[in-house]
Amino acid sequence: MNISEIFTIMIVLFSMILLGYFINKLKILDKNTNNKLSELILKITTPALIINSALGQSPSISRKEIITILLLGIGLYLFLIVFGRLIVTVFQMKGENSGIYQLMIIIANTGFIGYPVLSALYGNSSIFPFSILHIPFNVVLFSYGIYITQKGKENIKFDIKSAVNPCVIAALISLLIFLLEIRVPEIFNRIFGLIGETTIPLSMLLIGSFLASINIKDIFIDFKIYIISIIKLLVLPFIMYFLSKLIIDNNLIIAYLTLSVALPTGPSIMIMVNQYSKNEDKAAVGVFITTILSIVTIPLIIYILLI
Repeated sequence: MNISEIFTIMIVLFSMILLGYFINKLKILDKNTNNKLSELILKITTPALIINSALGQSPSISRKEIITILLLGIGLYLFLIVFGRLIVTVFQMKGENSGIYQLMIIIANTGFIGYPVLSALYGNSSIFPFSILHIPFNVVLFSYGIYITQKGKENIKFDIKSAVNPCVIAALISLLIFLLEIRVPEIFNRIFGLIGETTIPLSMLLIGSFLASINIKDIFIDFKIYIISIIKLLVLPFIMYFLSKLIIDNNLIIAYLTLSVALPTGPSIMIMVNQYSKNEDKAAVGVFITTILSIVTIPLIIYILLI
């Protein structure tokens, strides 16, 4: 795959994001429909995409590789937690926004951008191992995420139910299907496939609609968000790539890890911040800036490191 093909993929995705932006401006989508569309993607289409990827999984991927990917996922998020704390310490990003800056680094948009980009690059078969890699995602988001957004408050609680959502359940089901070599009728593969394929266009439209609600003035206020964005989208992927090369002898797994940290910040941090620290605007700007910049940085990372 050459650089023009990579940019073509990103232009197609960006075109759908742009369409979502204008659909919002035309009042076809609003905050309420965004919430419903997000729920549809996270609870129905993405789980279907994940399960479908396991049903059609190539036997060339071994059980050992899948277990390795799961362990690497745990290591990945532990590394991101340490790295995030290091960055806010080095750049003296203290105060109430410190937790937001850390979450910008740790929490990536694996669902709305990660799966579509990965599917476009490596096909739907790559979704299954990638989903296994990110099983720890929700545990980190609803444990450490709550901790750093509520830091200094009393009665900080972690609800295990919050860490279990349909995407996690789908990933666990996919893992069982693969490990136990469960075979299901072809019709189920087609059903999950058709539903799962809607994830990409729906996700892109949703991101565009979400970005339409950002106050343009807020984008230019906090220069620290730009520092975090550059570190997340450009510096961190290089670090992850070369660290992965030292311990892994599998180019596809290295690509999964590298792309995982090259993705923009996930909109789930806005939900977290809104619920626990009431500074959603700051989180929204972080999501906006990293998403826009990633249209250029993701193709660059893929071209420089992965092809």
